[in-house]
Amino acid sequence: MTRPDKSCGLHHSVAGSSDMNEKMHCLIRKRIFRLQIIVILLLVLAGCQKEDDERQPEFLVEHELLASFTRAEIINYLNDFGDLPDGLSFMVNHDVSVYKIVYNTIDTRNDPVLASGALVVPRSSHSLPLLSFQHGTLSSEQDAPSYFSLNSYLSALVYASTGYIMVLPDYLGYGSSRHIDHPYEHGRSLATASRDMLRAVREFDERSNEFNANNKLFLTGYSEGGYATMALLKLLEEEHSSEFTVTAATAGAGAYNKSEFARHILQDNSELRFLNSFLWVLDTYNSVYGLDRPYSFYFNDPHAEVIQNGGVFANTELNPRNLFQSDFRDNILNGSDTDFMEALADNDNFDWKPVTPLQLYHGTDDDYVFYFNSESAIEAMRNRGASRVELITVEGGDHATTIIDYLAGTFWFFTQHLN
Repeated sequence: MTRPDKSCGLHHSVAGSSDMNEKMHCLIRKRIFRLQIIVILLLVLAGCQKEDDERQPEFLVEHELLASFTRAEIINYLNDFGDLPDGLSFMVNHDVSVYKIVYNTIDTRNDPVLASGALVVPRSSHSLPLLSFQHGTLSSEQDAPSYFSLNSYLSALVYASTGYIMVLPDYLGYGSSRHIDHPYEHGRSLATASRDMLRAVREFDERSNEFNANNKLFLTGYSEGGYATMALLKLLEEEHSSEFTVTAATAGAGAYNKSEFARHILQDNSELRFLNSFLWVLDTYNSVYGLDRPYSFYFNDPHAEVIQNGGVFANTELNPRNLFQSDFRDNILNGSDTDFMEALADNDNFDWKPVTPLQLYHGTDDDYVFYFNSESAIEAMRNRGASRVELITVEGGDHATTIIDYLAGTFWFFTQHLN
């Protein structure tokens, strides 16, 4: 950079042409210096603008108060339903407000989309921990958290009243994003939708005086929610460790081992009463991964036509041996259908090394999401050196009855990590 001549305006020279030249040079140097200052200021402003443009986008779009519940009302609901563990009612200490949150996230193609969920806030003057609860498989749009049915989310109300700020994402395909198909058991989008709701809740906390979240963050979910929780935990640890630190997590009866699950189904020669859910997974991967195969590629006649007309929950054959095309079944079992196997592998969330304290819950008699999913996960994690993982096995528990052990165990496990 050219420095200004300090003698400009102070130099006393002999009159004449040399004096005129000196004045001219002095004027030019002053103008050059001024131009340099202007350029520097413009560059600084441009840099500030660029930095501003590259900030993370705002996630919170809007919030709406849905309902409020007093402590007495929550205890009455708890007594009326009678299906939650004894001994929790004495922990109910707070009135609770329920909000619907609408926020920005991405879809399965990384395009922007609005999503929604419920935020259940204890009324307290103290800072409280966040608990992100990923819901299980839904049979109806009205069961999504942002509609907040007590039949479905009483446990979230109880947890909130004990002192947790409950974050309940709808996922894609429900609530504000109900115009798109729910990408059932697609790990990446379950995780990103849940992650971005956490971001939106943090923004809500910063902008309002409705609650005050501390630095504790817990994750939990059961069934599809267990799988979503595992996917979310993996995403936060591996890609957002500087943004999120998870205090502890639990996952119940999730289908973490998608590759083995598919092989298990396709080798079976008996009626599986929950087979339609596996068809939903297949249909999701066929679409999300751009396979776009006709149903006749997967299913024998007349079942392909029945599913084509009635959807994956149509009343059709429940024996995999009779339902699936033999070529498709054989090519999965021998590994030659690489496209579909890659889709399955992309959704395997069992073979990695979590650093967060993690408990898995699973019943040995679960005929919906088989026990080997948690068994293989705990084995793979320990083989990778994970030292803070534990499998809570519920002997004789099925997919429904194990929920009680999961809810109670999760509560006490998280309590141990509050301080």
